[in-house]
Amino acid sequence: MEVMLTMSLFLLLAGVGVGAYFKYYQFSLINIDVTKAMTHIKQARFRALKNPDNSDYGVHLDIPCGCLTTFKDTYNPANADNITLELRQLDITDLNLAPNIGITNDIIFKKQTGKTDNVGSFTIGNAVYSYTFTINSQGVVD
Repeated sequence: MEVMLTMSLFLLLAGVGVGAYFKYYQFSLINIDVTKAMTHIKQARFRALKNPDNSDYGVHLDIPCGCLTTFKDTYNPANADNITLELRQLDITDLNLAPNIGITNDIIFKKQTGKTDNVGSFTIGNAVYSYTFTINSQGVVD
């Protein structure tokens, strides 16, 4: 009887531990996507600030594929110099960037200043978790 009670308690605790581990693992994958997206945008701004060829840099938000693509000057999907980050766990939603006329999917950082006219916000997330990125006129991303 004692052995059965001990085994049932052990299995109960193991089940709770495995469930907690999988929740933590899922959250860590989501956190990796958020961190990579933030780094990707900040690197594009940094390239605009510190580039030797005096070019604007930007990030194109591709909603259907859930990708962020860094580009130089203007976005051209065929450009081999583009750097693309594919979000694995999250989708891009709630895109609300200036200009207010139409919808823009580009955040363009101006050369040597890092400022942008594409102020606003966008969200990456899934059914459980979401994170909203906010871009101000100085090009700073929060």
